[in-house]
Amino acid sequence: MLNFDFSLDKQKEILRIALLYRMEAKKCYSTKAYLAGCIMMGAALEALLLASLNSYPPLILDVKGVPKKDGKIKNFEDWKLNELIRVAEYLGWFPSSISSDEEWDTAKAKIGDYAKIVQHLRNYIHPVRYAKEVGRGRITKKYLDACFNIVDNAAAHLSKVLNNNLTILREEKEKRNNETKS
Repeated sequence: MLNFDFSLDKQKEILRIALLYRMEAKKCYSTKAYLAGCIMMGAALEALLLASLNSYPPLILDVKGVPKKDGKIKNFEDWKLNELIRVAEYLGWFPSSISSDEEWDTAKAKIGDYAKIVQHLRNYIHPVRYAKEVGRGRITKKYLDACFNIVDNAAAHLSKVLNNNLTILREEKEKRNNETKS
């Protein structure tokens, strides 16, 4: 059984940390530390997804793409960013339309596709990946701008999804209460 052990206090702390990461990324503009800012925005996205997915444990247990290790669902706190994004995709929270073997198509891209860009940039924290993909190039301001845009849009999208889910749950509860009273 998956252990969703985030108390409300822990949930709030995860969201506070997401904001902290965002503020730290903002500081990277003045020092032109754009790679560091992209990494922080990837961490912010991870925190937002952790907090959001933790809000609905029963939904997650039924998702086909839940990350497993040795045939068992991985401890929730050990999920990686790509796994969080994949589960959000399966839930329909982060729709995606571009497969990994397709060329990028901005007209076709959805929020899940953009989240993978932030994840990709965040993964440049690994030196071998950076050397292989960026080499002597640089991560510039436009990359950090894109990360802010994507994560801010993802946060707004998650907020909308969570509010819709809460409304549905509230309506279902009211319906059950009315049926019980009859």
